[in-house]
Amino acid sequence: MNRIRLAIHRLFCRPVITDPMPIYTRRLPDGLLLDFEDYFTYVVTTIADDEELLALFLELAADRATAREHDGWEPEKLLMEQLAERVGHEVPFRGKALAALAARLAAGVPAPAVVIPAQRQAGA
Repeated sequence: MNRIRLAIHRLFCRPVITDPMPIYTRRLPDGLLLDFEDYFTYVVTTIADDEELLALFLELAADRATAREHDGWEPEKLLMEQLAERVGHEVPFRGKALAALAARLAAGVPAPAVVIPAQRQAGA
């Protein structure tokens, strides 16, 4: 059901950013959702298509599956850093695309709540 709603939303909304990857926004009562599905697809396919990255990912999964007592050393963080370094973890926004994203994010900020001043204390 959620995929159908997302597909309908994409039919009627233009992405805020189209280059290098489309990024959509969807309003919520108290903010926005940023849709990075195309970036997510890029990451997964990059890992799946590269044997070294896939081996690194499988090593990370195997390490996380191993039950052990926490001793302050988390080897999966090192593996995750290596994956992020190879695949990338940032989506660039430049020029007009950055201005469009900034405008869309600003529009998503909820209106400030009305503050009713406290009544004066008796005798003040």
